Amino acid sequence: MALASAASARRAAAMATLLVLAGASAATAQAPQTDIYLADLLTGAEGWSVILAPVNVTNRPDFYDNQPFFTPDGRSLLYTAAYDDGNDGQTDIHRLYLQGLRDTRITRTEDMSEYSPTPVPGDRAITVVRVEPDSTQRLWRMSMEGMDAEPLFPRLMPVGYHAWGDEDFVIMFVLGQPPALVGGDPRTGKVDTLATGIGRSMHRIPDQRALSYTQRTESGESWIMRLDMDTRSSSRLVRALDDGDFHAWTPRGTILMASGSRIYEWNPRLADDWHLIADFTSMGLSFSRIAVSPDGARVALVAARVDEG
Repeated sequence: MALASAASARRAAAMATLLVLAGASAATAQAPQTDIYLADLLTGAEGWSVILAPVNVTNRPDFYDNQPFFTPDGRSLLYTAAYDDGNDGQTDIHRLYLQGLRDTRITRTEDMSEYSPTPVPGDRAITVVRVEPDSTQRLWRMSMEGMDAEPLFPRLMPVGYHAWGDEDFVIMFVLGQPPALVGGDPRTGKVDTLATGIGRSMHRIPDQRALSYTQRTESGESWIMRLDMDTRSSSRLVRALDDGDFHAWTPRGTILMASGSRIYEWNPRLADDWHLIADFTSMGLSFSRIAVSPDGARVALVAARVDEG
């Protein structure tokens, strides 16, 4: 009976964590059902990005496929996948080879869950947020095959999201009231709180020694911020579309964000505000996370079906 109770507690904790990391409310009682779509990304005659019709590449409409990240060579997508195989809310990391759409499972941990797969700069490895059997959430490093896993900052928890600046600097979303932006050096293990009240989306800014993250003001506005890696100081870039979190950079230095079935772009060289570049209302999809390939030729879009009627 004690073992059964412990297993039930672990499953409940895993589901609660999935709801938080997925961005869902606990009141929904289940993680969002999402798929990952892939589309070609072009540059139009006027300088704005153009997104062609997206194609569903995970195609599991009743499950959670989310948090895509392109590998450095742009040939694969890493992503988080949830299962309904008796381990409620359990997730593993997958790798989807875009040539032929061959899918492989990187992790297979029955008593743990992994989220937010991210390549480590200059290394054939990835980092993930791992939810351990006691519900501890830490940042772990492992090989691209899921081997030799170890926590990067053993005492820092609970970590929700992260992004690498370079091989010596990573920023992390640490859950709390309010959530904090924490920077860490994996060589020394030193960590510092750099900001508070942050959102879930954070990225390296192309061709700059800087990263971006979102931060919410007391009035409820959400701003995309620029963190200088050398000075550790932050400055505002642009107010987030619909005061949301999820954004992605193109190699051209522009930002993409989604609002429902529409995709917008911020290109300060062309306009001060967000510009509509794609409308997929006819597909019945609502987009959230976005990832752009290193060469800027493809975009991965996380989408949920919009209820009809």
